[in-house]
Amino acid sequence: MALLALAHQWHQLSGRSLQVFTVDHALRPEAADEADSVADRCRDLGLTHAVLKWDAPRPSQNAARSARYTLLSDAARAAGADCILTGHTFDDIVETAMIRRRRGVRSSAIAAPHMAAPMPVWPIGRGLTLLRPLLSARRHSLRAHLQRLNWQWKEDPSNSQRVFERVRVRNFLARHPHLSGVADGFVRTMQGQAQIDQFNLGAELLKVDIRADGLIDTATARISPTLLRVLARCASGGDSDPRADAIDRLLATLRDKGQRETLGGAWFQRTHSGFLIGRAPDTPAVTTGGLFDGRYEHSQDAKMDGPSDVAFLVRHAVPSEANWKEVISERLKHLALCYQTPRLNPVQR
Repeated sequence: MALLALAHQWHQLSGRSLQVFTVDHALRPEAADEADSVADRCRDLGLTHAVLKWDAPRPSQNAARSARYTLLSDAARAAGADCILTGHTFDDIVETAMIRRRRGVRSSAIAAPHMAAPMPVWPIGRGLTLLRPLLSARRHSLRAHLQRLNWQWKEDPSNSQRVFERVRVRNFLARHPHLSGVADGFVRTMQGQAQIDQFNLGAELLKVDIRADGLIDTATARISPTLLRVLARCASGGDSDPRADAIDRLLATLRDKGQRETLGGAWFQRTHSGFLIGRAPDTPAVTTGGLFDGRYEHSQDAKMDGPSDVAFLVRHAVPSEANWKEVISERLKHLALCYQTPRLNPVQR
């Protein structure tokens, strides 16, 4: 609701169009009424609103997240939008950092999410940017803003169910304000490092060469585990990354030119200067969202070589017709743009 209030103000000042979507995960009977209350507020503001309902609900936060972003991507594309705003806060970052810390993450990735990112579902999220404009805000400041506006809001009961790890972490931080302050400082420090790491990663992605047949050549890019994880995702045509420890093992294993190994849906071959990366040969190709296997787009102007004439690492996984073109380079440029988005202002207390 705070995001709605602030986005409406931005809409009025900027003249930019704004449409509002509420996702009903159909996991609680109260959700429909809550969505209706948002619709009523939007009607008062003169904003277009639609409820997006999950038609295959499952009580899993990961499944709900994937469904939510898929529904939002579909709706945004139908509306002609290219940016989606969500209401993640600094408190969300702190909780995520504590969860990742417990799982052994020590890199700057512990301070995710970031302000800008491609939609995390592919290919339905192709070209759509997820923006989180409230990452510098605390929940209590957003509640105070709504109170000043005399706006009501609903509390999701799942935010108090201890079955979820995030709720347990949230309750722990609330019971230990000193440790909560230490966590805030730690996350702010890691955010600064994450911004530098993300910017550098974006610069390296722009150095990667994508051949016409979709083969990825790291070319002059500086090799890092994070870079290889991103390239594995794009080479696979999917939206998930291999585990960090698996990438570390791959780097330790592939030391000599010509050595190959599959990982995370991708096929890596060591070169004298880096890697050639194609799609793993053991997964059947699927055409969805207008893309062949998440990597090629139909184009009448394209002149792709036939499977027998393309590079060995992608020969098994290219379209059989010539009128297709790769979209991996487009995907990497979008990633680089998001990674090089400047950070937000300091956290508002």
